[in-house]
Amino acid sequence: MLVSKGLYKDSGILSKLLQLVVVFLFFTLSAMSVWLLVSDQDYSNTDSLKLLQLFQSVGMFILPPLVLAYLWSEKPFSYLQLNSAPTWWDSIKIVLIMVAAIPAINLLSFFNQQLVLPDFMQGVEVWMRNAEAETALITQKFVNVKGVNALLFNIFLISIIPALGEELFFRGTIQKIFTEWKNAKLAIWLAAIIFSTIHLQFLGFLPRMLLGAFFGYLLLWSGSLWLVILAHFTNNFLAVVFYYFKFNGFRVIDLDRIGTGDTLWLGIFSCIVTIAGIILIKKSFEKKSKGFFGV
Repeated sequence: MLVSKGLYKDSGILSKLLQLVVVFLFFTLSAMSVWLLVSDQDYSNTDSLKLLQLFQSVGMFILPPLVLAYLWSEKPFSYLQLNSAPTWWDSIKIVLIMVAAIPAINLLSFFNQQLVLPDFMQGVEVWMRNAEAETALITQKFVNVKGVNALLFNIFLISIIPALGEELFFRGTIQKIFTEWKNAKLAIWLAAIIFSTIHLQFLGFLPRMLLGAFFGYLLLWSGSLWLVILAHFTNNFLAVVFYYFKFNGFRVIDLDRIGTGDTLWLGIFSCIVTIAGIILIKKSFEKKSKGFFGV
């Protein structure tokens, strides 16, 4: 017998957080169990790790928001703000902003990496840098592929699935819960901090948090999670395609470093352009909102 839609729509904030934890753990453990059954359980095998990544992404980030939205609303897609498709023009503007922001993100990452913890936290800093190096090594194995089919699978695994899942989870669910608790702006920053923390890549914590905050504000302004998913997808897609060309012998601009070092000026310029673009798109959504309500 199916549970009726919106059965727990009157749940309080603490109750929703508890339900989120329970559903999250259930699907995460289920995903891990499926991987253990169908894989060779070899953590040194890239294909096995990619399969684990796929199962974890679906189990941790896609299924919980869908199930919870079903339990918390009679209109699950509306609850997740998936019922409003962005216009082509808004989509193009978001893609352009994400492209323009690449040097700015690199510059922020560079500054983030220069931060040094106090002496009594030296052990923590060593752990953070080692974890970052291990993550970078695994990422390099993931993106170092040959052939169009492998590229397309990476786009699916690293661009589409995370963009869909993480935005459903962090913006569509966690931000929504915190908005019901306090206010939208506080919810945006809380979700952004959790979003950056859960990646366990602390040397990139600042740019990832700011990126998460931008995604949160974009959802607040546009009312469409699809537009946020597109922004997230664009960020990941550019990296996947860049590494594909890089590891296949093409001469390409070093996307990771542009905006730092000799191109520091470009990072500063990118910050200015990105901020200007965000302000303009905010005003465009405000104008649409006023026009819609006849103000």
